[in-house]
Amino acid sequence: MDLPDLARPDVAGIVIRTWRTDDQLRAADAALKTWRSRPWPSDCLSRSVLLGADGRLVLHYEQWSTHQLGYRLVHGCTELFPEILIVSFGVSKVARQRRLVDLMLAEATPGTYLHASTDGTGVVAWTTQDTWASLDELPWVERLSSQRFRPHAVLAHSSAATARSA
Repeated sequence: MDLPDLARPDVAGIVIRTWRTDDQLRAADAALKTWRSRPWPSDCLSRSVLLGADGRLVLHYEQWSTHQLGYRLVHGCTELFPEILIVSFGVSKVARQRRLVDLMLAEATPGTYLHASTDGTGVVAWTTQDTWASLDELPWVERLSSQRFRPHAVLAHSSAATARSA
């Protein structure tokens, strides 16, 4: 099972991107081929690809040693599970992001990693269970997505040419 090390201490920024495609595996493998064939920025530590359980969604998870416009890890643990659920929420005001993180932490299950957007308007959970139904009733919180994924491949900066893949 190839998963990124979500708790690695040298990560300062995280970029999470998703897209839908008609040929999920082909799109994921094309991204990996491109990453393997080109020089990486020196501050990019790892790039991971996950495949959506819907058969069309592809998720890229990149870890950087420098601050990136994207996400930062605000809560992690030592457990990772092969079953991955990515749940994302938006907030109406930047000041409410910290409150949302606190509410999510109160109901988080083991293996949950919370990522706060660097612009202060959202939170993404890497978890095994969606335990946040109560957040759907808050007028200042918007559930953006909830999707299951499975690991596909991880490339590390020092081993881009010999990446592990599923």
